[in-house]
Amino acid sequence: MKELAGATGVPKGTIQYYIKEGLIPKPIKTQTNMAYYSTEHVNAIRLIKELQSKRYLPLSVIKKIVLQGKDGLSVDEIQTIAKLDGKLFKNLAESLTIRKITAKQLIHRTGADSKEIKELEAMGILHPQKKANQKYYDEDDIRIMECWKKLRELGFSKELGFAPEDFGPYRELMGRLVEEETKIMLKRTLGKITIDEMVHMVEEGTPVLNTIIGLIRKRLILETVRTYAAAFSETATHEK
Repeated sequence: MKELAGATGVPKGTIQYYIKEGLIPKPIKTQTNMAYYSTEHVNAIRLIKELQSKRYLPLSVIKKIVLQGKDGLSVDEIQTIAKLDGKLFKNLAESLTIRKITAKQLIHRTGADSKEIKELEAMGILHPQKKANQKYYDEDDIRIMECWKKLRELGFSKELGFAPEDFGPYRELMGRLVEEETKIMLKRTLGKITIDEMVHMVEEGTPVLNTIIGLIRKRLILETVRTYAAAFSETATHEK
C-alpha cells in the first residue's frame, strides 16, 4: 500500500475508498495485514486522477466508466476513449449550415408536439444544449425530427399507435452495436496509430458503415417477409 501510494500520489485512505467503491480491483491478500498491488492498480488510479483533473468528472460517473471497463475495456483503452472526447466530428460540427433552434422553432418546423420532443429527449435520442434557461437543438436533432415528420406523413400515425417510445429498441440495439464497434476499433488500432488518425478513420468510416448497415437491414427485412409469407402459404395449402 505504501508503494502504491508513492507511485500514484494518492493517500492510503483514498485508495481504500476506491477499493471499497469498486473503482479499482481488490488487492491480492497474502496475510491478514499484507496485500499486494499490481501495475493494474497503478494504472487504474492514474486513470481516475486523469478523469478527475482533466475531464472534471465526479466519482459517480468515473465509477460507471470503470465498471464498463470490466466488461471488456482495458485502462489504456478507456484512456484512449477519453482522449477522443471533443475531437470526434468536431470539424463537421463547426461547418454546419443549419443554426441551432429553440423548441418552439423545432415544433413549428417539424409539426412535432412538445410531449414527443420531451419523450425523445428522455430516451437520449435528442440532445439539446441548454443556455440561459433555453434549450437549443442542433442539426442532428432537427434532422431526426424532420424524419419523424416524414414517417408521420407516410402513415406512421398516432391513430395506429406509433409513438416516440417505438425508438426505444433502436436506441438500445444501437447502444450495444456502438459498444462492440468501440471494442473492435480499439483492439485493432490501439498503439498502432495516433489519436488523430483514429478520429479520421471514425469520421470517414461512419457514413460507409451506415450504408452497409442499411443494406444488411434491407436484406433482413426481405428475408423475414419471405419466411413468413412462405410459412403462411404452406399453412393455407394444408388447410385446403
